[in-house]
Amino acid sequence: MGYPVSVFLCVYNRSMAEDSGISWRVDTHEHQEYSNDWYWGLGLIAAAGAGLAVFFGNALFAVILLLGLGSFGVLIARGPREHEVRVTSRGLHMDGTLYRWSGVDSFWVEENREPHLLVTTQGILHPQLIIPIGDINRARNVREYLRRIVKEEEQEPHLGHHVAQMFGL
Repeated sequence: MGYPVSVFLCVYNRSMAEDSGISWRVDTHEHQEYSNDWYWGLGLIAAAGAGLAVFFGNALFAVILLLGLGSFGVLIARGPREHEVRVTSRGLHMDGTLYRWSGVDSFWVEENREPHLLVTTQGILHPQLIIPIGDINRARNVREYLRRIVKEEEQEPHLGHHVAQMFGL
């Protein structure tokens, strides 16, 4: 006639025991406005570099240069995107991507004027995630929550993060 009541209650209790965690929304970066002259300069540098590459017989480098600087210009021109971040007992959720705690080495919460969550992962493409938290109270809550799950280890942002901030990416 169906499942025994004890099996139904066991499944029901497991799903109800799921921790909702802490969630917030964050922008990818602070958008910096650049003048039209800046974009013309970027295009001129790309064209000159590609021209020199072709002149020296390296057409592939010219294509890579044009694609790279073109992508760079598009990334700078677009505005910041909003991401939904959620920290739960299962892992760190960012826009539907789950970073499980088993794949995370450590975390650190910087509680300066702009609090950030730094997460060191075992991934090759994303070895360190740097996520703005927003306010200092949420930063303290995130730190207390994560101390129970993951090893806390003092970290500094990688050089790439500073370069990306410098260019407004």
